[in-house]
Amino acid sequence: MTSALPIGETDFFRRGNYAPVADELTAHDLPVEGAIPAELDGWYLRNGPNPRQAGAHWFTGDGMIHGVRIEGGAAKWYR
Repeated sequence: MTSALPIGETDFFRRGNYAPVADELTAHDLPVEGAIPAELDGWYLRNGPNPRQAGAHWFTGDGMIHGVRIEGGAAKWYR
């Protein structure tokens, strides 16, 4: 985990875990640490920024939706 950003730091959304994703991909039968309850059945979706070009604010520009299919105690796929 990284430390807090200095005051005035404005491009945190283009680095580390927030860095833009260049490629779309699909992965199947994902490894899981721990256990997913078998009762969970559905999709986990995350909508967030994917700023490929410099911008004034992280809410402007491109975005990306990530999805994981959860079924039978497993993470079936990510897209």
